[in-house]
Amino acid sequence: MAEPDPTVDAATPEAAPTVVVSHLSVTYQVLGGDRRGTPGRQDEGRSLRRLLRPGTGERTREVHAVKDVSFIARHGESIGIIGRNGSGKSTLLRAVTGLIPPAKGKVWVAGEPSLLGVNAVLINKLSGERNIYVGGQALGLTTAEIDEKFDDIVEFSGIGDAVHLPMSTYSSGMGARLRFAISTAAAPDVLMIDEALATGDASFRQKSAERIESIREAAGTVFLVSHSNSNIREICDRVLWMDQGRLVMDGPTEDVLRAYEATLPKQKPRKRDDAPDEPDVPGTVRWTGPTRFQTSREITRATWDPGVRACFVVSVQSMAMARMVAPVAAQLGWPMLWVRPGAIPAATHDELGRLAPERVIVVGGEEQVSAQTYGRIEDLVGGTVERLGEDDPPRTAARLLRAFPPRDTSTVYVAHPDNSGGTPVASLQAARTGRAVVVCDAGSPGEELAAALAEVQPRRLALLGYEEEWPTDVIDRLRRATGAEVEFSAQGGPMARAAALWEDVEPGGQVIVSGASALEMLTATAAAGHTGTPVLLLTSGRLPDLVRARLERLAPSQIVLSGSVEALPPDLRQSLGELVPPAQAPVEASRAQ
Repeated sequence: MAEPDPTVDAATPEAAPTVVVSHLSVTYQVLGGDRRGTPGRQDEGRSLRRLLRPGTGERTREVHAVKDVSFIARHGESIGIIGRNGSGKSTLLRAVTGLIPPAKGKVWVAGEPSLLGVNAVLINKLSGERNIYVGGQALGLTTAEIDEKFDDIVEFSGIGDAVHLPMSTYSSGMGARLRFAISTAAAPDVLMIDEALATGDASFRQKSAERIESIREAAGTVFLVSHSNSNIREICDRVLWMDQGRLVMDGPTEDVLRAYEATLPKQKPRKRDDAPDEPDVPGTVRWTGPTRFQTSREITRATWDPGVRACFVVSVQSMAMARMVAPVAAQLGWPMLWVRPGAIPAATHDELGRLAPERVIVVGGEEQVSAQTYGRIEDLVGGTVERLGEDDPPRTAARLLRAFPPRDTSTVYVAHPDNSGGTPVASLQAARTGRAVVVCDAGSPGEELAAALAEVQPRRLALLGYEEEWPTDVIDRLRRATGAEVEFSAQGGPMARAAALWEDVEPGGQVIVSGASALEMLTATAAAGHTGTPVLLLTSGRLPDLVRARLERLAPSQIVLSGSVEALPPDLRQSLGELVPPAQAPVEASRAQ
């Protein structure tokens, strides 16, 4: 790849560049440049004449697939590429990965880009198992690393025992899911996805979106080519609009999508925020929307009236930060709102305007919430806006502890970045008990966090995960800093741990049943702290016995399904409705006063 051209795009250096494209042009030579109309018997005649006249060759014409395109992509960005068919979207991706040579211009990529497309070809004669090793080694993984990730790849793809069969026996969906699982196993520096999220059922699309989010948390860059604007809205904080090979617009997701959608043929109006098309189930309501941001908006809209004292704004790029904020928000009774590093999603924009907070606390540094996004928040709200913390989670943890000391200092939950992207039950536990969650680097707790923990003086540190996930020197450093006992809280599944939190709650009232999406569950955690409403967790679209037993004891007057329809499907809603006592009339989802 060529060195970056310093004349390209004077974007603010909010993070290190991962991809620099400078005046890129890509051309193809296409046969049949003199043809008109559609193929048919006329072509057969031409073919016969070419055989009879050897001197007459097939004419070619030059197609300019990409024309003078320039942009810079940075660490942590998720960039959508949109445009009509034939606009050059896929060609642009392939040129960036080096699969197509540029006719003009330069491309520079930091690290090894990984192109994931539903049309990518695996080796059909080999088994899925063998393809996992071939694909993993192509991504730079060692055999030992592939061994470690093998079960996760198979489980994520959902192909089960078919992993031992030749790829030629797979359906197109099975093959596409396996490709996605392999391609994302190594968390590449630059991941390029060409319509891959259109493959598989709704549940797999949700898992795919969550996997992409975890790659972004690892400071990678994601490009997504999609004809689904909802996918773009869900995943991307920036969009490139291509038309006839040219870059028409480059900017925040909502700005570009609104401009692009204005050029599309008018369709019958449809409310994107409509409730799912399913029968009402007495005793239940939904807080949901087409995207995670819209679902979170429905949670805050049902919980808080306008004129809140304060709210937190956190970035979807770092669930580590969000897991620390949720217990604080729950204890203070403040809502949590979500942004992307470089954009405010429309749903969050609406809620900031509706809530009209007197104070907004933006958590994290400029890699998490850019200066531009911070400025837009200032323009939007009438109250004060302040930034708390940095891009480094341990330093932010220290400042959260000092700014908002936990009510119960007996125990502090400690996560490290590698396990902070999982189901955030510890945040719910901390919110319920008035405790704190902090994130500690796997290699060192850091001076500032160690000092802040020493000031709290907890009797116990509950380290999330298994003991082997924590280096001995980090454990010893935490012990010396706090004098606390160290325990490991890997016991019990997330659904059981969530259900156990509400043993002493009186029957009756509202209960929230949340899906496993971290963003939605953390928003529900903050809401539950404000209202005192129990929150139960479902990690699949079914109702296990342990959750059913807890609901039967709580005898709720209303069950709220908080999460996507894919995570909490209509048949589950029906099952939940059967657990609402008949004598209890359904009530409106009310806001706490």
